[in-house]
Amino acid sequence: MPTAFKLDDSMAMTPAAKLSGHERVVVGARISKSGNPAVQPGDLEGLSAPVKPGAAGIAVLIATEIR
Repeated sequence: MPTAFKLDDSMAMTPAAKLSGHERVVVGARISKSGNPAVQPGDLEGLSAPVKPGAAGIAVLIATEIR
């Protein structure tokens, strides 16, 4: 299930929350077991290592089950 994505300042939730304003960021992904966007037991998630904004080839291994 590799997928290509790009995260940049255009996707900031607020103008003050720009990725470019941080030295390092962590990319997370979660698969919802129920389809609900709120975190629930049974969901699967993973986090990248800290990376510089604009980095390419980031790996997020979704291998942790939320309890």
